Amino acid sequence: MNKERVLLVTDALYIGGTETHVLGLAKELLKNDVFITFAARKEGSLVSSYEALNCPIYHIDFPKTLDLEEKHERELIEKLEEIIEAEQISVVHFHQSPSGYLAGKAAKNKGIATVLTVHGTYYPNDEIRKLLKLSDAVICVSPPLCDYIKSFGVEHPYLVPNGINLEEYPRDATYGELKKELNIPEDSPVALYASRITWAKASVCSIFLRACKDLKLNPIPNLHVIVVGDGDKLRDIKNLSQIIEKACKDSFIHIVGEQKNMHAYYSMADCVVGTGRVALEAMASEKAVIAVGNHGYFGMVHKENIDEAWNYYFGDHGSKSPCSRHILRNDLKKYLLNKEQLKLNGITSREIVEEMFNIQKIATEIIKIYAETTKGGTES
Repeated sequence: MNKERVLLVTDALYIGGTETHVLGLAKELLKNDVFITFAARKEGSLVSSYEALNCPIYHIDFPKTLDLEEKHERELIEKLEEIIEAEQISVVHFHQSPSGYLAGKAAKNKGIATVLTVHGTYYPNDEIRKLLKLSDAVICVSPPLCDYIKSFGVEHPYLVPNGINLEEYPRDATYGELKKELNIPEDSPVALYASRITWAKASVCSIFLRACKDLKLNPIPNLHVIVVGDGDKLRDIKNLSQIIEKACKDSFIHIVGEQKNMHAYYSMADCVVGTGRVALEAMASEKAVIAVGNHGYFGMVHKENIDEAWNYYFGDHGSKSPCSRHILRNDLKKYLLNKEQLKLNGITSREIVEEMFNIQKIATEIIKIYAETTKGGTES
């Protein structure tokens, strides 16, 4: 059987759900003898992680928008065509715009199969239409995204969730030194929020901090809080943290910025607040997760509601209600005061990831999609 030769394309190599997903997928595809090449801007904290895979990486200066001069667009497409030719690519797999649009154009010019993975509803309508037009197969990472893509006339999108490599989230993780570094007492309960600190996610972060302020004042005076992530609203979050710490007369909020070793941070937490890939990574780390995302509030994830949680993509693509300080405070209080329940939730969370979101299973599904697409067996 001929092995696929895949060009994986992203805008850049920052630490975000999409880029982390592509990195994890690439590792698993390599184990399955799929040849991988990357194209992305040489920007972001994951550059060294991608380089460590020892695959060809082409650093293309992808623009931030699709509003390009014709000459510049043609030059970028020609560069991508050269990569496709040089690496004998059989499938171009893209995830974002504008890099996906340019790679899709190059692939079409060379008669190469294309796959688009849709990670959210944040693409402008004109851009998603352009990406869909260039895609032989469309993968959606959650059920609501399938409905979203069908509304553009795509009849048969594939439903394939983001995959998690459980080997990267071992059960016996140690975090003692990190806790000492942050000056968090061993017996203090820890609530963690992780996301890019931009747009709606920054708003959720500020709601989270205000909810934690209420709990710190009463009934959890020894509470510590960790915020992981970077973005253009980080300064606002730092300012809010200072105001809250002043009101609580205690330094208990730890703003740690962007981090690569997320498992260590999850391992330190008693409860994680997040959405999308953060929710899955935290669950893999045996942590209880309160899901809240761009769309709104879902609440604690457990075995009985996992299908519903995934249907909402943990609050990112759908939700039960808007997120508010009061609803988040009440749930955090309920769970942080019941450590036994938190621990049980964490154990079943990992079982859910093993069963539904294991990267080995996901990679197998994607390899099948590549095979069908190169044979021209897809409808989109």
